[in-house]
Amino acid sequence: MPKHDEQTYFVIPLSVQPEGDGYYIGNAELNEFYEFPEDGLRIIQMLRKGDSAEQIKAALAAQSDETLDVDDFIEQLVEIGFIHRQQDQHRYDEQLAESTAGDKRLSFKGNLALARALFSPLSLAIYLGVIGYAALSAYQDPRLRLNLQAFYLEQHLTLTLVTLLVLYFLATMLHELGHMMAAARYGVHSRLGIGNRLWDLVAEADLTGILSLPRSQRYLPLMAGMMVDVLNIALLTLAIGWLIDHSGNAFLIQLLQALILQLLITISWQFNIFLRTDMYYVVCNFFGNPDLDRQARIYLRDRMHRISFGRFGEAAEAIDHRNIGVLRAFSLLWVIGRISALIFLAFVLIPTLSRYVRKAYDSFASPQATQATAMDAAGFAAISVALFAGGMYLWLRRR
Repeated sequence: MPKHDEQTYFVIPLSVQPEGDGYYIGNAELNEFYEFPEDGLRIIQMLRKGDSAEQIKAALAAQSDETLDVDDFIEQLVEIGFIHRQQDQHRYDEQLAESTAGDKRLSFKGNLALARALFSPLSLAIYLGVIGYAALSAYQDPRLRLNLQAFYLEQHLTLTLVTLLVLYFLATMLHELGHMMAAARYGVHSRLGIGNRLWDLVAEADLTGILSLPRSQRYLPLMAGMMVDVLNIALLTLAIGWLIDHSGNAFLIQLLQALILQLLITISWQFNIFLRTDMYYVVCNFFGNPDLDRQARIYLRDRMHRISFGRFGEAAEAIDHRNIGVLRAFSLLWVIGRISALIFLAFVLIPTLSRYVRKAYDSFASPQATQATAMDAAGFAAISVALFAGGMYLWLRRR
């Protein structure tokens, strides 16, 4: 882009949040945020006032603290779409349209009043009351405690799996809705899509817009999904108690017990922070690093490049040294986590799926097995393999 010292610019609506020695500056509608130094913020503020590049350079020179190449920085702002020439102000509307045109995710704009009511002090008191009552009920009645055998069934495998998947899908949607409603409480819009963590299919709410909030206000949207999971476990526990007291269907009771186990597994899975889980973003927010995963990949490639004398990896142009100790610890966890996941894949997951397929084959081959039993085993194996294959496809495609 040619330099025009006299050119003035239109600055799109931008939020600014302090982050360490710098600032997160971005637009929540576009889901675009970048980290800039203080001088970058000052240049943006002067551009917003209508100052030209020449005036900005003169002002910085007068203060004897010009540390950024003003022309280069303005070019970067134009490239990422944060500023436009005054005659091109319409480009902002085009940016908004383009940001959603090719996005297949669902856009979510929660009702502000409802979102604030759901996350009000009164709602928190009710939430804690329900959880406390469920915990007390389970303490007093052993029948309401965890049934670690709930996943084990000898018949109706396909029906159980399909029903459990439907219930878990609804629980997952409530989990993501919790994230999005908590973000909506602060006026932040979000998007919902399907993604993967390694070979696991997951629903994921894009909460990039919370970077426009102060760091302390980001925790609620990040933690709200697990809060919903805990509430669901409490409600399921009370439902099981009601069914037991009223001689409810044993299959339904075991199904709800299995759903509780699945929700507990989901909550524990969130602590695998090397997989960009909810707790990963909580850790990133706590240490003021927007993307530890990306920084760890850069750091590890750079270390490998040095250790191998340039044969492997890639030399990093710049590594964020603000929290180098945190980055090193996370990088170690990242490596250990992925090695553990690959071991689990090779020695647990694939052999288990193979046994499902073998059992289905044996059911068809065995003269003692009924057609219903064979179809049940085949349906269970097919669904299990299909879910794994879908997640594996997304993972390998991204690789």
